[in-house]
Formats: sequence, structure tokens, C-alpha cells
Amino acid sequence: MKRHYQVIFEGLLTVLILVDLLLMGLMIAGFTVGIKSVTVYNIGNYDLIIALLILVDLIVFRIQTDKSNGNNGLFIKNNWNYIVSILPLSFICFNIFHLFSFVDIIALIVILRFYALYKVLIITGKEVRKYPSKTKLDYATFVLLLVLVFGSFLFFLAEHSVNPEVPTYESAMWYSIVSMTTVGYGDIVPITAIGRIIGIIIILTGMLYLSLITATLAFSFIDFFRAESRKSAERVEKRVIDYEKRIDQLINTVDELKEEINKKMK
Repeated sequence: MKRHYQVIFEGLLTVLILVDLLLMGLMIAGFTVGIKSVTVYNIGNYDLIIALLILVDLIVFRIQTDKSNGNNGLFIKNNWNYIVSILPLSFICFNIFHLFSFVDIIALIVILRFYALYKVLIITGKEVRKYPSKTKLDYATFVLLLVLVFGSFLFFLAEHSVNPEVPTYESAMWYSIVSMTTVGYGDIVPITAIGRIIGIIIILTGMLYLSLITATLAFSFIDFFRAESRKSAERVEKRVIDYEKRIDQLINTVDELKEEINKKMK
């Protein structure tokens, strides 16, 4: 039962870490074109939540598993990135110390945070990656995030000087997310030809990714039921073999009794 809880928790944690990586990428892109401090603060708060969840995963699952296997401290020794990942560097630097003007520090923070979260993502996403690796959803997710980050950045550069509906980088992010999910509120409409081309690419990327997710879910269910059917067939086969062994034993016992009776009658 604990194993099931661990898979579910780490599956959710994997998705949340991916979102955190995306938000940090958007934050760095926003620093180059201008981003509101409140947005950075919100990203820092989210980064703090992710750090706390990784700490829970480390204590509840990783350290406890080490203790039960008699390997105290071995996991932390081999995966020091977990220690770095439980430090909410974005929250500490921006929400507490407000280091907005220190570009070098920001770059170092992003490199350390990205590397640590990536290493944790490999560990927590081990079970989650089984199905995406078969359907190439992991590569599609990377392309989706890449289009979202750079699409927002390029859309802002193309539209902010001529489009009053895109005054900030956050507005470009909002347009990209709404377009990618094919919701289409219509509150932001591209004016330039480049902006429209970017919008088309973002919309098509979202539609293709949604189709791939649907196919992946269908494949996952089919593969799950196939595995369960295989297990049921193996259990039935094992029972049949056990019954055959018991029948053979009974036949041998009856033959032995017949031989003893025949000997006594002689």
C-alpha cells in the first residue's frame, strides 16, 4: 500500500516540478524584457511549496527506505542534489533578500536550481516516465515548454510596442497559455504578422500535445488492463498446475495403497 502512495505522490510531484522549471524559465525570460516584482514573488512562493514537498518525499520515502534496507545515509550521499532542491533559492533571494539587480547571482541561482530539480525529477519521475517513454510524451512535453517559454518571449517582443493589450511580459505569457489550451478568451489579439504566426504555432502545439496526451492515456489504460489480464492468466495457470500436482499425488497414494493391500492379501 505504501508503494502505491509513493507512486501517486511522486507522480504529482513530478508534474509540479515540471511546472516549477517552466516558471523559472519564464521568470528568466521576463528579466530580459521586464517582469513585475509581484510575479517574481509568486514564483518564489511556488518554489517554496515545491521545496517543502521534496523535503516530505526525502523524509517519508527516501530516508525511510534507506533505514529499512539498512543503508543509513546512503541515498543522501549518492543524491546530494536532494539537499540543494529542498532549499527554495528563488524564495530566499527574491522574496526575502530582494536581489533583483544582481544578475550574476540570479544566473547562478537558476543554474543550481535547474540542475537540482532536474536530478530530483529523474528520480521521482522513474515510474511516471514508463508510459511517456513509450509514447514519446517526454519529448513532446519538452517541446511544449520550449514553445511556451520562447513563444511568450517572442510574442512580447513583436507586440508590446504596437499592441496596447500587451503592455507587460505577463500579458504575453497569459496569451500563450490561453492560446495553447485552445480556450481563446479573445482579450488579447495579435496585431503584427509575426505575432499572428507565433499565435498559430502556439495553438497548433497545444492541440497536438492534447491529442498526444489522449493517446497516451488510452495506451496506459490498455497496457494496464493487458498486464492485469496477463497476471490473472498466470494465476489461473498456476492453480491448474497445483491441482495437477495434487491429483498426481493422490494417484500415487492410491497406487501405493493398492500395492500394500495386494501384499497383505498375498
